[in-house]
Amino acid sequence: MIRRSIAIKIGLSILGLIAVDLLALYWSLQQLISHVLVSGGAGQTTSARVELLLILSAVGAILLATGMTVFLSQRLAQPLVRMIHVTHEIGQGHLDARVPARGDDEVARLGEAINELARRLQRLDASRKEFFADVAHELRTPLTYVRGYSQVVADGLAKTEDEEQEYLRLIRDETDRVLHLIEDLFTLAQADEGILRITRETADIGELAMRVAQRMRPKMEEKGLGLGVSLQPDLTADVDVARMEQVLFNLLDNAFRYTSAPGQVNIVIRQRGDSIEIAVRDTGAGIPQADLPFVWDRLYRVDKSRSRQQGGTGLGLAMVKRIAELHGGTVEADSEEGVGTTMTIVIPVKAVESQQ
Repeated sequence: MIRRSIAIKIGLSILGLIAVDLLALYWSLQQLISHVLVSGGAGQTTSARVELLLILSAVGAILLATGMTVFLSQRLAQPLVRMIHVTHEIGQGHLDARVPARGDDEVARLGEAINELARRLQRLDASRKEFFADVAHELRTPLTYVRGYSQVVADGLAKTEDEEQEYLRLIRDETDRVLHLIEDLFTLAQADEGILRITRETADIGELAMRVAQRMRPKMEEKGLGLGVSLQPDLTADVDVARMEQVLFNLLDNAFRYTSAPGQVNIVIRQRGDSIEIAVRDTGAGIPQADLPFVWDRLYRVDKSRSRQQGGTGLGLAMVKRIAELHGGTVEADSEEGVGTTMTIVIPVKAVESQQ
């Protein structure tokens, strides 16, 4: 369609030039005929003048056609020249450069496509900078705790043996958090590079969910949260069991962190066509609609003021999304502030090729 429209424009331009030439020749011939009729039988003088007028008409038509060609060429090429200049600036890192896109033709649409690319690159660059800053913060904070607690123990400042053991426990917990963060980052990096592999086997999704729920139940009850599981029986799928357990654990852990007591968290598993839908619903504070598209991004927190202990590493949902995609599945998020949030993954029953 685009090529056809461009061809039509070029064709119309050529036809326009031909029409201009013909009009110029017509006008010149009309003048010539009028002159011949007026001159009557002037003989050789008239013949010479006719020849001169023909030459002038031809030269005039050629000059006019050349001028029109140059004018139309510049009009057609000027937006493309601007696009080349803008793309060069974008390539140099000036991501705020934009193409002035006016109209609704192919050139305008190409300009808008370049602008959209620049906007995406700008968002990606901002996300990358924020990501590195967040990772640095996530690593610096627990390492600062470890250094402080270990200094207390090394200097013998603990008043009792129980206090010393408490400091050692805190050091272990902070070290575990750092290791967990590094493992998540490594897994996501493998997924981005396309080298993260999954080992599929036919598994009962209901049994898998029950195992994860049993592991999470004591933690939920300690906080005053209820945990329920609702499922259709005999739902099996070709999945990597360890990875899918990680997905469910991350979803439940996210619901746990953002739901206050007394609250409820439910796992709902059901058939959806040729796929299985796994939803984790909570009665937490909910997520603003403006933040929903970004909850699957790495290190993204809806409430920027939440501490790392309250909000986790910010990588859990990003892991869920990547693992679901590796299974050929999708993720969905639905929430209403003051009511709760539902995080859903949909995975095919039979193994399909994933988009790396």
